[in-house]
Parts: sequence; structure tokens; C-alpha cells
Amino acid sequence: MRPRDYLLDRLPLILGFAVALLFLLLVVHLAVARLRAVDAGYLLLLGAVSGAVCLLVDHQRQRPFRKAVARALGADREADAKNGFALLQLPPAKSREQRALAELLTHSQRSALEALQRHRRSAEEHRAFVDLWVHHMKTPLAVLEVTVQQQDGQGQDADSEWRSVREEVDELGRGLELMLAASRLERFELDLRLVTVDLVGVVRASVNELRRAWIRSGVFPSVDAPSGPVEVETDPKWLQVVLRQLLTNAMKYSEAGQKVTVGIRPLGGGGATVSVSDDGIGIPPEDVPRVFDRFFTGANGRRTKASTGMGLFLAAEVCRRLGHELSVESRVGQGSTFTVELRPEGIHRLL
Repeated sequence: MRPRDYLLDRLPLILGFAVALLFLLLVVHLAVARLRAVDAGYLLLLGAVSGAVCLLVDHQRQRPFRKAVARALGADREADAKNGFALLQLPPAKSREQRALAELLTHSQRSALEALQRHRRSAEEHRAFVDLWVHHMKTPLAVLEVTVQQQDGQGQDADSEWRSVREEVDELGRGLELMLAASRLERFELDLRLVTVDLVGVVRASVNELRRAWIRSGVFPSVDAPSGPVEVETDPKWLQVVLRQLLTNAMKYSEAGQKVTVGIRPLGGGGATVSVSDDGIGIPPEDVPRVFDRFFTGANGRRTKASTGMGLFLAAEVCRRLGHELSVESRVGQGSTFTVELRPEGIHRLL
């Protein structure tokens, strides 16, 4: 605490002391003996010096405790910035007031730490349940996929019926992958592997992975990329999660016969950008600032009734943790462009 703050905190005491001293001098002057101006000034000076000495001694006595509190608050802010928890370590109290404050802080810390531990245990149990449930669901889903494949070529009517089943199976698969990715996001650092990859190859693999969905929707994808490889540093598995979401999003809001273009542009210093552009319905201007918010569906999501509000949030969160930048530009009726910027200097912000 600065000396100025210390004096302001004790301003009522200082004013009270000054008033009491003046009142004492007045009583002495009227009831005991008439005081000369020099004597009154001397007594006032003596009282001011005595009061200043007392304040100085009290300030120095409490200074270590206050400095420790300031350091603890600084450590607590750093822990908040890192999404952590810092235990406040205070020196022995020098007064009853400090002792009461230390006891209050200790009790608050203990309660907060216990609540945090309960929350972490609950969150870990929830993630374990989600992971287990998703893995259990993959088994019957795989059986359905094999069954659908075995029905190919059984006649036009049968193909039409099983085509609908295949669409639902694919949608279930994408939903399970989205749920699993969202669950693993909480332990991102345990499932991270940064390598140098060919961005063109990763993009083409993501586009080809959705080939059945492209055919069903009647939307035509194209990749606009340099003829040679474009090497960037990233985690290819997590980057494919982002690209898959951006591609399915563009497909969802495009009509049959329209195009989705994936553009790759190398940047200087080992970086690059990937843009996913569509000619679909576009995003209303009032929804653009919130498209990456959790559970935000917007006007388009309410219109199609197929949006969960999690896909773009997940893509933005993965990009943030990878040190990449995800942005969007859109105009209603003209389509949208989502751009991922991969920069080497962004990797330092990981975790």
C-alpha cells in the first residue's frame, strides 16, 4: 500500500486527533492559564510530531503484511489469466485486524479450492462418460454402415430407401465426431502433436472425406491451391476437425448446383491461409459478431433447424488453441467466406 493510501485510510483518525488537540489547547487557555501564541504553536507542533511518529511506526509495522497481500493479489491475477488457482501465502499477522483478515482469506481459499476440486471431478466424470458413450455408439454405427453398403445395387426402390438411411448414418457419424472433439478439447494438451505438414494434402483429404455428402447435396467443391506443397506447422488431426466443420457448414447453407471453393494462399515466413467460400444464403450482419459463440444458431440456424451452435464454436476454439486465427466475411444472399490463418508466430500462444 502506498503511504498516500495509508494516510487516506486513517484520515478520520488524523482529523479527530487534530480536533481533540485544538479542543485541549482551548480548555487550557480558558480554564488554566492564558497561552501565548508561541506556546500554543509549540504544543501544536509537539502534538503533530507525536502523531506523525505514531503513524510512521504503525505503517512500518503493517508494511510487510500489506506487501505480502499485494504480491498474493498479483499472483492470483496471473493464475486467473492462465485459468489456474493460486494459494495466497500471507506472513504472520501483526494485529488483530490482520489476523481476522488472514482467517477470512484462509477460509475463503479453502472453500474455493474444495469447490474447484468438486467441479473438476464432476467435469472429468462427465468427459469420461461422453467418451465411453461415443465409443459405444460407434459399434452399432459401424454395423449400420456395413449393412447399408451391403444393400447397394438391390434395385432402384431399395437404393432410394437405403440412400436415406445412409444419409442419417453419415449425419450420426458427424455428430458423434463433433461430440468427441468437444470432449477432448478440455484435454487439448494431451492430444496435441505439432508437425510440419503439406496444407494442400490436408485440405484435399478433408474435402474427399465428405465426397458422399457432396454428391447427395449437389454442391460442387473445388480446391484452389498452388501446384506445389504448402508446408505449415500445425496439428493435422485438429486442423481437419476445423476444416470438416467449415466445409459441412458451407455445404449446409448452399443449394444444389452451387459451388464451395477452398482457397490456399502461402504467406511469408512459413505461414498460409485457408479460405472456405460458398455462394449460399449468407449470414445477417447482426449475427456475424456472434457466429463463434457457444450455442449461437442465429437466424439461419433457426431457419434450417439443423444447427446446434457448437460447430463454429468448436472450430474457433481449436484454432485459438493451435495459435491460428479464424475469421468470417459474409453478405446476405451472396455467401460467406471463413478464413483460417496459420502463422508460425501464433504457436507461442498454445495452451
